[in-house]
Amino acid sequence: MIVAPARQSEAVRLVSWNVNSIRSRLPLVESLIDQLDPDVVALQETRCSDAQFPSAAFEALGFEWAHLGGSHGHAGVALLSRSGLDRVQWGFHGEHGPPFDEPRLLLGDVEGIRVGSVYAPNGRRYRSAEWRHKLAWFELLRIEAEETLVGEPDLLLLGDLNVCPAAIDLWKPINGSRNLTSVDERAAFDRLCEVGLHDLGRSCHPDEPGYTWFSHSAEQLERGLGYRLDFALASDGVRAAASSCRPDTAWRMAERPSDHAPLVIELDWSGG
Repeated sequence: MIVAPARQSEAVRLVSWNVNSIRSRLPLVESLIDQLDPDVVALQETRCSDAQFPSAAFEALGFEWAHLGGSHGHAGVALLSRSGLDRVQWGFHGEHGPPFDEPRLLLGDVEGIRVGSVYAPNGRRYRSAEWRHKLAWFELLRIEAEETLVGEPDLLLLGDLNVCPAAIDLWKPINGSRNLTSVDERAAFDRLCEVGLHDLGRSCHPDEPGYTWFSHSAEQLERGLGYRLDFALASDGVRAAASSCRPDTAWRMAERPSDHAPLVIELDWSGG
């Protein structure tokens, strides 16, 4: 029998953000933490090695942290927690050679939840080698999530999955043979959810576009021409506690912003 861990607080705020270089965006992340006061932060595309990660800055803000970086300045994921960070797992279970060993998955126990910071491969072009790798990577993530749920009552995967699962998730119709929107990628996303995960953005706000990515091209953000690429995928217990899961586009409007807006998730355990 799975026993739910003790909660450290009834209300929990989590933020997931593809920062597109933590060294370039550190002041912006510090400002977000100061204003939103999150309990947990998941970062993607940190673009630095572990040695270059600004751990001292986050320790000064009261966070425990874990970072999985690489030596080539791409990808990279991190988890920050104000209330402890336990059983950290760097990458997929098992032995996986290149390119499946890229720094794209980090798991840890925070606030009584098994939380993952996830950064899926982009895929580049439809049916390219990079695109086929992306589909294989999604299958590895599906297996990891399924196996994790066997022993965990609560799982929450946060991050940039580089897919638009449905027509509502992008500002203009695109056929099913394009990267990010292909039938194959959408099916891979669906298979991931079928292991027992809920898309909190859609389950909490079914009729809102919820775009999280906007091109830096002129007026794309102002006109609302975006894509929903960032997600919070939650097991049943976390879904029941979720009251909100929305992007905060004000941070996309900041000076020298990431092209992604942070996703803010509110959980309230008081009802359970």
